[in-house]
Amino acid sequence: MHPVHEHFSDLLASASERTVTISTADGHPLIKAKLLHAAAVAAAGVIIAPRLTAAATLGALLKGVTLSLDEPGDEPATA
Repeated sequence: MHPVHEHFSDLLASASERTVTISTADGHPLIKAKLLHAAAVAAAGVIIAPRLTAAATLGALLKGVTLSLDEPGDEPATA
């Protein structure tokens, strides 16, 4: 099996356990959600309103927003 395929399969297998954290440039968390829920919302946004999704992504890049994927059981450091 290809290494990328294996990594993607592992990611999908633990999607309900992993957490996505979106933080501001100074490290304060804005949104915390399960990976599966975040992926569903992102997919719906791309399908329903691709231009709005692109504009939001560009705005997040310009503001320095970061996205982190936390392993199951990991608690990210709080500032």
